[in-house]
Amino acid sequence: MQGLARVAAAGMMRTWAAISMQGSVTIPQPSDTPVAHSPGIDSDRILVLGSGPAAGWGVSSHDLALPGSLARALSGRTQRGADVALIASSIGLLASAQVQLRGADLRRLDAIVVVLGVGDALHLTAERTWQADLTRLLNFVERHTNDSAYIYVQGIQPIRAIPIFNSLGGTIADRHARSLDAITERVCLSMRRSVFVPVADAEFPASAGLSDSTDYRHWGEFLAKKMAGRLEVVQRSRYPVPLGSTDAPPRTAPIRGGDQRHLRRGCDTRLDHIVALAQQSFGTASALFAIRDSNRLQIRSSTGPALPTPAWSDSMSAMVVRARGAVIVPDTLADQRLRRKAFVTGAPHMRFYAGFPIEAASGERIGALGVFDPEPRADSGVDAVLLRQLALMIQEEMNTNGEFAG
Repeated sequence: MQGLARVAAAGMMRTWAAISMQGSVTIPQPSDTPVAHSPGIDSDRILVLGSGPAAGWGVSSHDLALPGSLARALSGRTQRGADVALIASSIGLLASAQVQLRGADLRRLDAIVVVLGVGDALHLTAERTWQADLTRLLNFVERHTNDSAYIYVQGIQPIRAIPIFNSLGGTIADRHARSLDAITERVCLSMRRSVFVPVADAEFPASAGLSDSTDYRHWGEFLAKKMAGRLEVVQRSRYPVPLGSTDAPPRTAPIRGGDQRHLRRGCDTRLDHIVALAQQSFGTASALFAIRDSNRLQIRSSTGPALPTPAWSDSMSAMVVRARGAVIVPDTLADQRLRRKAFVTGAPHMRFYAGFPIEAASGERIGALGVFDPEPRADSGVDAVLLRQLALMIQEEMNTNGEFAG
């Protein structure tokens, strides 16, 4: 009976949504090419895959809608150009999103923004169907994009904030949207490069209904704030070989210490990706993210040759945690504090090291991201800003998933 009731309710919701959509005929919508550009050098290339308000309801051009607003907001934060393309339909369903990507050159993109779900909330798409379709879509996108490109999956726009759906049916759809959002968050956590962006704390006024260019400007700024840090890492990275190349430096499986049963599998997967990105960005033999666990060093993720696990007080991570910012050691043999350390005189024969502290939400420094190599190098060639951005990505990942709580 419960299944029959859901089918009946979904049928009524589809009918109500179709009738409500008839009111959108008089709403201005863009008729120009769905692309926008913000001038500048080294332009970031973004694709927005969306439906509902992402199609540009309420404005006459895509430059005034989300593509133009996002391009300008990103340029304001990165001081680079931005090219934003849009693939969208008025009330498209998640199930058809992958088909819309056919023929798109995803390899050239620096980021993809997914803004879907309004139609699925209105149609009461089954939760199991939503999970299967979203998993299929994100697997497809991650498989067809570069390893440095992230996919930002925004939570579903509040339905009653859209004027034509501001009624009892919108309340029902909103309740269903929150259930779909919870599934979206779990699916994103299971992926390497998919980031869930909830709308609960969005900085644009949801009650405005996205009816004019000001609302889209707030929306673009909200997304740009979430995206700029990772895009900065992509631009500043100087890869010795392309990410994903078979010629990349060899890496071992991630090394982790201690009881990891409480750790989220998805979080670990994404930490592995960031640590691997650090290794390849700096062209070192190894990279490591470690935290303090009482008096010992707990290695959360590592790439490169297998490493010994020294006591916390004897580790490079402890030195970084005591510092206020980046620690760069061009040659450990020339440093009186380090020349006799076991990890210098023996494996991994560390000569060069650069690290940046990781902070808990409270501001306490509890770990470090480090890159190191058996060959010394000049400190003038180390991009401390890039190292900080990578460390902040780890910090955000850990704090977002409650890893540093309590």
